[in-house]
Amino acid sequence: MTENPGTTPPNGEEPSTPAAGQPTPPPQAPPVTPAESAQPGAYPPPGAGYGPPAGGYPPPTADPYGQQPPAAAPYPPQQPYGQAAYQPGNGQVGVGEAFNWGWTKFTQNALTLLIAVLGFVIVIGIVAVVLFAIAGAAATVTTDAYGNTTTAGAAGSLFGTLLITAVIVLLAVFAQASIIRAVVEIANGRTVDFGTFFRFDDFGKVLVAALIVGLGTAIGELLFVLPGLVFAFFAQFTLYFVIDKGLAAVDALKASFSLVNRNLGTVVLLFLGVYVANAIGGALCGIGLLVSVPVGLLATVFLYRRLQNEPIAA
Repeated sequence: MTENPGTTPPNGEEPSTPAAGQPTPPPQAPPVTPAESAQPGAYPPPGAGYGPPAGGYPPPTADPYGQQPPAAAPYPPQQPYGQAAYQPGNGQVGVGEAFNWGWTKFTQNALTLLIAVLGFVIVIGIVAVVLFAIAGAAATVTTDAYGNTTTAGAAGSLFGTLLITAVIVLLAVFAQASIIRAVVEIANGRTVDFGTFFRFDDFGKVLVAALIVGLGTAIGELLFVLPGLVFAFFAQFTLYFVIDKGLAAVDALKASFSLVNRNLGTVVLLFLGVYVANAIGGALCGIGLLVSVPVGLLATVFLYRRLQNEPIAA
């Protein structure tokens, strides 16, 4: 009998048949061909894996040099609670904006500024009255029996007058520098108290700078007034540079001239605005100066910072 090769297993053994009483194993499903697996809804054959998606990114690999990727930039530090926020300067400022800022900061610090300015005015006034009273008493002693002043008395009277003037000017310089010291602190966003007006890093620089400005203005006014006004106009930021940046007197004077020269039109408007405000304050029996002086200095420090593109407290 001829065997059918298609029914003989490859190992040559006869297929086993289940013994009597044993269940027949279920038929095996035929393998799924690639053509059938490509049909819609067909499942892939068991054990089939998923290849990498087309166009996918390659798996991350370690940096061969052992470097770590840069960390995300941290958030900027928050402004401490209770301190004023800062706004950067842009080099452009209007005079109205400067006076608005000055008035706002004055109202926020009105009690401290008013008491300080009033205190300086009272002290200067008392010192002036006492010194002139002493000078007047000394002048009566130096007269002869006929009421004529002797030569020594005239020289002493002149020296006394100059000394009194120098003392009053020195007190006025200290008062102005003290108020500028306070308005610089306000521009920095700090709270001012009465001790702020008397804290100076180097009062000697302030004194020398004030004397240079005062002497230059006085000499200019002797030359038909106008040169004195021009000098005072160009030197108006000198004390700000000394107190705020610690510059020496001559360097601060040069910096003030340079800043004014670069922003001539804007500074002219501010100078006129401060002059008019103080004139109005002086016309109100002098009481208005208690407001116009600090407001004018605040507006000036605002312009001083903004024209240099520096931050200032909002």
